[in-house]
Amino acid sequence: MDTLYTHPMPAPTVRTLLARRELALRLLTPPAELPSQALDAEISWVHSSDLDDPTPFLIPGQVLLTTGTQFGPVTASAPGSPSPTTRGSDYDGYVSRLALARVAALGFGTDVVRETPDELAEACLRHGIPLFEVPYRTPFIAVARYAADLLAEQAYARNTWALSAQRAVSLAALRPDGLHATLEELSRQLGRWVALVDAGGAVDRVFPPRALTASARANVETEAGRVLRAGRRAASTIAEGDAVVSLQTIGASGRLLGVLAHGGPDDLDQAAQQVVTSVVALAGLALEQGRALAAAHATMRHVLLRSLDDARTLADDFGAELREQTGLTDADVAGLDRARSRLEIAAQRAAAGTLAGPPARAHRADGQAIGEHVAHEQAAGAQAASDDPPGARSSLLDTLDGDDGRSRASALLAPLRDHDRNGVLSASVLVWLEHNGVYDAAARELGVHRHTLTARIRAAEKALDRNFDSFAERAEVWAALRTVRAGHDGRGG
Repeated sequence: MDTLYTHPMPAPTVRTLLARRELALRLLTPPAELPSQALDAEISWVHSSDLDDPTPFLIPGQVLLTTGTQFGPVTASAPGSPSPTTRGSDYDGYVSRLALARVAALGFGTDVVRETPDELAEACLRHGIPLFEVPYRTPFIAVARYAADLLAEQAYARNTWALSAQRAVSLAALRPDGLHATLEELSRQLGRWVALVDAGGAVDRVFPPRALTASARANVETEAGRVLRAGRRAASTIAEGDAVVSLQTIGASGRLLGVLAHGGPDDLDQAAQQVVTSVVALAGLALEQGRALAAAHATMRHVLLRSLDDARTLADDFGAELREQTGLTDADVAGLDRARSRLEIAAQRAAAGTLAGPPARAHRADGQAIGEHVAHEQAAGAQAASDDPPGARSSLLDTLDGDDGRSRASALLAPLRDHDRNGVLSASVLVWLEHNGVYDAAARELGVHRHTLTARIRAAEKALDRNFDSFAERAEVWAALRTVRAGHDGRGG
């Protein structure tokens, strides 16, 4: 599987910092005597402090730099001693506090007060913290600036990846069977398996296929069943072997439609989680519309079964007289029975699971069953009503094209209309969204200055009480604007 997410740019590590030749940092703790992953620990920041206990001001993953003034005055060197020593300094206590704070490494600035104490190196080895020497000619700010540059580059790479992934997911939603394509694309972008669990707690589909072992499937279904029974929107994380499995409910509290699960070697970062959240929103929309379509198909099947039953009763009651008047043959009557049988099978398959496939699949199955009854006028009329037009394909967003979808879209956009009587804000937001939030390109198409467009977008955000930094909210507003526009175009035509 392509791993597009895991490392769009590797996070800076202790090893990365030590490899910078210009800084001339020298590792004092032998790598072979440190924990295996100590030098590959990710750095969250570089901080300098000479406090005896700096831990209240530290976060996990920080590299701490110190000149050692907290260890007290230096005594004279003993005869034959390699360096001056400091009596009474609690090096072990100091390093143990850093270990509890999950400091990634400790850097000691030499020749400011003293050389690096041997006791400090020994304490760092005991607690598994890499200790390196910062030469006098290397200012602490140079070390901090290099780490900051690496972190900024990584953040830019992650954000760029997130925008690309969200675009790919949006395009997948426009394909036929958009839900299937969206989940497949999410799996590809994350480089992780993705599973959709239905409202009953059973795994419905997995991407890539056969990615889940029997044990993993059972654990996912157990945890999904637990969060679904609670009836509230929730997220959960479980361990499955060496993998981290995350689950997130789909749908609103009191009306949960399923669970989206995904698993991989580690937790997702904020950029990847934002992409997952947008897919959860799209899946909720698709499944809600699927429920409505399934209910409509069930009603249609019921009506068609009644029609076939009535036709079969007429054929039995009137027998030869009806056949003579209508030209109905024995083969036609047998066709009625076959049509009813196939329609019942389609109904059973639909009842077995609403997530088994796109609504169009059940729709076509109904049409196939009715197609058996080619001689009977009423059944033929039902077939024409139920069959898709030749070559017709529907996407996830096409399900909004209806009275219910348009009314929901109109309600969502109502606050914007109240502030936008001439439609300028709505048009500007739609163009901006369709340019993926790129102000310069959208402003050129609209023929306005970039600052003017920025002001319009901020005004629309305020009117709608939405945060356009969230992809999920952008997608919802974009879908609503497209739906309303499509409705106007249809009436105009």
